[in-house]
Amino acid sequence: AAAISTGNSPCPAGTVLLSVKAVGINFRDVLNVLGMYPGDPGTPGGDCAGVVNAMGSDVHGVCVGQAAFGLAEGSLGTAVTCSASVLTAMPSNLAFETAASMPTVFITAQLALQAATACKEGSTVLVHAAAGGVGLAALQVLQYLGAEAVATAGSPSKRALLRSLGVSSVVASRDTGFVSALAAAGGVDVVLNSLTSPGMVAGSLAVLKQGGRFVEIGKRDIWAHAAVAAERPDVGYSMLAVDFLPGGTVQSSLQQVAAGVAAG
Repeated sequence: AAAISTGNSPCPAGTVLLSVKAVGINFRDVLNVLGMYPGDPGTPGGDCAGVVNAMGSDVHGVCVGQAAFGLAEGSLGTAVTCSASVLTAMPSNLAFETAASMPTVFITAQLALQAATACKEGSTVLVHAAAGGVGLAALQVLQYLGAEAVATAGSPSKRALLRSLGVSSVVASRDTGFVSALAAAGGVDVVLNSLTSPGMVAGSLAVLKQGGRFVEIGKRDIWAHAAVAAERPDVGYSMLAVDFLPGGTVQSSLQQVAAGVAAG
């Protein structure tokens, strides 16, 4: 979808005109404007929240005058037309700014930890870069599921933040020192990875228990399935990018996020 000026033109079928009130900036946008995104990143802007000003036919999930949030490409402007399938109604207990910060990180965390890896109560999950947006969202999803998080972060202040949030196992992410400690403790069931430093992927694979699951959410220097299979043929490997999800999956994930927020 491309940003447009407000006007009286009818929206195409299945689309809405969103008056943008707030946007969220994520790593994809940074890579986009720096010309470093692998492939065509499209128009800058994705995470957003606003008010539906108009809608075409065959629109479900939102209505005119309703506050909505989601992922609309080209939303770095005052208005954007987008498929209604990438938006959902915004919970009344959220501010626009808060809602705009949530779509990418919570959809990623939810799909990685529930759909891709079937985490459950008692699962042990290594969350790399846990003080970042996806990491913090993942910690909340894991708490909801009753799973145990092992978190990495790059600086003492970030590690202190994670401990203040109740994460008991926090280690550095700037080197592979975590490998021996986690291996000695019996390993982990799942790895949620976004790190690309030398040795990080191999080290993370090494601490997975037999038959563990590894989810890659990074954008650059990603291991191919064959490379992972050569290192750990017993491990389930998934690559997850919100950018390539079909609209229906985006909306259903957003609806689950919104329901969780509304419930507190």
